[in-house]
Order: sequence, then C-alpha cells, then structure tokens
Amino acid sequence: MNWSEQFRDLLGIALATLAIVLSLVTVLLQRRQHQRDAYRQIYETLMSEGLQHGRWLILDIADTGVMPDDPEDVRLVFRTLGTFDNLAMYVRHRVVPRSWVMDVWHHPLREMRAGAETVRTVDLAHRRIATYIVPWPQLWQLFEQAEKYRSDFPCCKPATVAATSSQ
Repeated sequence: MNWSEQFRDLLGIALATLAIVLSLVTVLLQRRQHQRDAYRQIYETLMSEGLQHGRWLILDIADTGVMPDDPEDVRLVFRTLGTFDNLAMYVRHRVVPRSWVMDVWHHPLREMRAGAETVRTVDLAHRRIATYIVPWPQLWQLFEQAEKYRSDFPCCKPATVAATSSQ
C-alpha cells in the first residue's frame, strides 16, 4: 500500500466524519427552529384576547372562590386551563424549552394556581367525579415548577439585591 492510497482512505474517512457532523448539526438546528415555531404558536395562543380574558377570570376565581355565572365564561376558563395544560405537555415532552416557558410565564402560573384549584374542586364536586381524577394533569406539574422557579430577571431578585446591582 503506497502513500497515495493511505491518504485517499484517510481523506474518505475524514469526509465521512465531516458529513456525519454536518448532519448532526443540521438536525440540532432544525430541532431548535421547531422549538421556536412551537413556542411562538403556543405563545400567540396564550396571548390571544380570549385566553387573556380567561386568565383574568381565573384570577377572579382565586380572589372570590366563586365560578362565573355566565356559561361562556366557564367554558373560557376551562379552555384557558386546557391550553395551559397543553403548554405543560409541550414542556414535559421538550417540544419547547422549559426555561423559555418559565422565564415568561412563572408569575402568571403562580397567580393562576389558586383559581385553577378552585375550578378543579368545584368541577369535581359539581360533576360528582372521583377525586382521584385530576383534570389538567400536566398543568399541576407546571404550577409546581413555577412556584420553585426563580429567573435572572429583576422580578425574582430581592429588592436589596436589585437596588445594589442597578447602582
């Protein structure tokens, strides 16, 4: 075996390795783009006027402990919680990065939890559903994660730390 044949074999291996690396990089970049697209879509849905109203209704339920009288509002509350459950499923299955969701939604999720618990309790009692059935099962995990989450943004820093870091 002469030098040119060894060089050709080595060059073939190097090119095959480069092709594999480029394929992996392409797959990773495509996955990241799919995550961005999925997050953008769910974000736009959650920021729609209807679901924003649904979030406000859930916060009112948390304050009053009473479900809305209007059946349309009740359906909107259920649709809103269902959409957030879908967001939780996206996080759990890594369709969207958890950090992106938590950075934006940790405070709204914390605020919504009491209202969601009231809705769950009232709905289970109203429908006479067994208490072991948990509506929006993935949402409760997201609520727990939001309670523990602390972002690097000023919203989660103590006032003394935020004041000294701004000087």
